[in-house]
Amino acid sequence: MTNIQSTLVGNVGFGYREEIERLDYNLIQSLKEVETASIVDAQYSTGVMNNNIKPLSNGMKVLGSAVTVDLPVGENLMLYKALQLAKPGDVLVVNTNGNDRTAIWGELMTLSARSLGLAGLIIDGMIRDGEENRKLDFPIFCTGTTPVTARKNGQGFVNGEITCGGIVVFPGDIIAGDDDGVVVIKKEHINLVIENLKAIEEREVRRKREIAEGKAFPDWLNRVLMEKGL
Repeated sequence: MTNIQSTLVGNVGFGYREEIERLDYNLIQSLKEVETASIVDAQYSTGVMNNNIKPLSNGMKVLGSAVTVDLPVGENLMLYKALQLAKPGDVLVVNTNGNDRTAIWGELMTLSARSLGLAGLIIDGMIRDGEENRKLDFPIFCTGTTPVTARKNGQGFVNGEITCGGIVVFPGDIIAGDDDGVVVIKKEHINLVIENLKAIEEREVRRKREIAEGKAFPDWLNRVLMEKGL
């Protein structure tokens, strides 16, 4: 991870930080085949966004570094600036501050994001052009769809600390999403998570082998029941 001192452009309510700290791409991609359920187990059931943020289509998966966007209700101007600042492999993570009426993303923005090589979009809010976006097969996780378009009057901030789906997200944090939901991995926790994932995988391989050999119940079941007084 590179230590980047990024200059603030504008101000806290209306501005952006141009550079963010990103983990090594290959380190992030080592999680490509890992399910979010295993990641959550590896970080002790933390970092899970609210389950009303769902993939637009079944089977969508997303993985990459977070570019964060904080938008006032009904606005999306600074989301366009986020598209300018994002790099290939990044995931846009957007807080709409409780907006459940206005779509802040549509088909044309998806086309732009795909052309830029972005990895996906996470919105604690609504998008539009649902059918066309499903056809484009760009990973979008959102709370739903609506035809109402956003305004572009300004305000908002890119690459600051935000809350999305009830979880605090910093620029450069790792975002992983699949049919089960979206999980945030803090940059500073990545090595511990990877280490824990190895142990989890070993346990699952061993347990699957036991089940295949006819051992339907795990060793710990009776012991735990006895400890609970049964």
